[in-house]
Amino acid sequence: MTMTQTHEPDSAAEGGKTFFAWANGSEPPIVIGPVNPRTGKRSRAGSLSAFTSRKARDHFIGLTCGGAVAITAKQARERKAGLDERAFNELVAVLIGGDL
Repeated sequence: MTMTQTHEPDSAAEGGKTFFAWANGSEPPIVIGPVNPRTGKRSRAGSLSAFTSRKARDHFIGLTCGGAVAITAKQARERKAGLDERAFNELVAVLIGGDL
């Protein structure tokens, strides 16, 4: 399992640590959505999940029977490269159940 780094969006839960999981949308991976005007990159097809604890993330991964894997904050950002920083932080806030 991959060691997970943390990401600290403005609206992160108390403690500021976010743990990520990713499930590929296709094999091989494909890119989707609009191009990020700042980076020229697009997002990958798949499902990003965010959790406020490693335990919750690991439990989720177990429930998927290998369908999702632990990823670092940097990897999460790379997979959602089509989003600007504000949109990515808002997505993470929604995924962990926070407010925008």
